[in-house]
Formats: sequence, structure tokens, C-alpha cells
Amino acid sequence: MEPIRDAQVTLVDLLDRVLDKGLVINADIIISVAGIPLIGVNLRAALAGMETMLKYGVMKAWDEKIRVWEGNNRTTKEISLLQGEELKLKMLGSFFYAQGIYVSWRHGQIYLTDKRLFLWHQEFNEVIFQTSLSGIRGLIVQEDILYLILEDEKRVRLRSVEIQKLAESIKETVRSSGFIIDENPVFPKYEEGELDFLIEGETITHRGKAWHMLLTDGVWKPGHLYITNKRLCWWYDFEKILAFEIPTEKILGAAVEVKNLSKALKKKRVFDVIYNGSSERKVASFSGEGMYEWERALTRIISFRERIEACPQCGNKANVLELLEKGCTNC
Repeated sequence: MEPIRDAQVTLVDLLDRVLDKGLVINADIIISVAGIPLIGVNLRAALAGMETMLKYGVMKAWDEKIRVWEGNNRTTKEISLLQGEELKLKMLGSFFYAQGIYVSWRHGQIYLTDKRLFLWHQEFNEVIFQTSLSGIRGLIVQEDILYLILEDEKRVRLRSVEIQKLAESIKETVRSSGFIIDENPVFPKYEEGELDFLIEGETITHRGKAWHMLLTDGVWKPGHLYITNKRLCWWYDFEKILAFEIPTEKILGAAVEVKNLSKALKKKRVFDVIYNGSSERKVASFSGEGMYEWERALTRIISFRERIEACPQCGNKANVLELLEKGCTNC
């Protein structure tokens, strides 16, 4: 037997495989002492995620009974409003929660009252998000997501089944309470995490999800690829670190090729970046959607870097980037 995937996998990969595909064990075990068989075990077991079990018709009746029992015995909980608080709107929704390593949309009931806006999780009896109406500085709806700007420029995201109705209700309630709300705030494209690796004066020009083959262990890892006005860098999502970076002036070329990533992942587009290392030329490999767009972006940067233009003041010829960033040496 030969492994169909790269042998250098983690425990997470193993568990994901077992839960998704399932594992069937059929074994006979004999435990002996001093050559004398003492205990015999005939083991037959199936291990998989519940969705996989139901897909193959296993435990269907048990699953249905558990769900029916839970539905019949679940107690209906209602949150108690503050004294004198008036409910304006209630609807299903979710809040983008990002604390530590936990990042996800958390669902619940959105409550809008004459005093505050909050999201309550009924099952856990927990207020996941809460803000007073006076703390809402601005809001805007983009791509079915409601972005709120709170005090201290804090930004939060909400989703709902009727997002426009929620936005209009918040604006109307805030105004009727005597507060001012900005309906067209300047709201940059939201990132899944804070881009702490950016340095002063650095701005992102291209971004996207991409897999990167780490040179340390030769394993492909998921993350995000960025091109800024200063460098090319890749952020490793799992460890939340900047695992690769190279100044754009050291990039020599880029090309997209079709390669086999492993024995199971074949004929995938791979984006290779050739750059000057400390003592030799090196290659960094990335894979994902839109690899040809990344190639064109780096090609434009390289061609622009090599352009020679004349200074408009004295006519001295120099590199375009040097003229723009440092100015003419003769003027």
C-alpha cells in the first residue's frame, strides 16, 4: 500500500480525513502472556462525523429521536429588557466575533431598543454584542453586511435576514433619540484580522487567499498573499504570523506553471516568484485562485521598476521609482 497524500501531515489533517471520509475497523486481537493466549477481542467499529454517518444510512433513527427529544424538551428563553426600555425591532442575525484565535460569525437574535443595540444567543443565554445608541457614530451597508462605526473608531460587522430594514431602523431610532449618525462614513475594505505587519507608509495594492509551500518542511499551508508598495508577503493564518516576505526590488520574475502538489493534488496552477536571496536566487511557490492575476501584477511592478525617464526639471535620466520616491539627484 502507498499513501495517496503527502506523509508529512498533521493531527488536524488526520482528524479531518477520519471525520469526513470515515474509518472502518475490523480486527481480531489476542492478548497473551508468556505465549499463553488469555484474552480475545473481536473488534468491529466505524468512526466518522455525524454527517458522514447519515450519508451512508447509519444511525438515522437515533439521530431523528435525539432531534425530536431536543425540540420537545427545549425551554424557550426570553431576555429581560432594562426597566423602561422599549423594543423597536427583533430579528435573526449574526455578529462577526474575533477574539484571540477564535474568529467566526456568531448567530443569535438582534434586538434594537430605544436605548441600545445588542445580539443575544438564546441557547447560551449570552449577550454576544452590545452597544448603546449614543455609541453608534456611523453605519453603511456593503455586500449584505452592516458595518457599524462605534466610539474610538471601533468597527463591527452584522448580518441579518433583512439587512436594509435593520440599517434603516437603527438610523431612525438613533435620530429619534437625539443623536447624530453618519450615513456615509469612509470605510476601508475590512480585513479578517488586523494587518499588524504593515509598516509606516505601507499600503496594500493586491490581496487574496493563497497556499504557500514552506521551505522548512515542504508542506503546503493556507494563508493570505499580499502585494504592497514595498514588498510581497504571505500571512500564515493558523499561526497568525508573517511567514514570508521579500522586498519588491529583489523580485526578478514570476511565472505560472501547472504542477503536481502531491500524489492526490495533481495538475494545479502554481505561481512561482523568483527573487534574489542572501547568496543565491530562490523560488517561492504559491497556489490558489487567480494565479495569472498575481503574475500580471508582479510583471507590471518589475517592468515599471526598470523604466528610465527624464527629470522634468533638468532632463537627467534616472529610474522611475527613484525619481518618484527620492527625487532627481541633479536638482
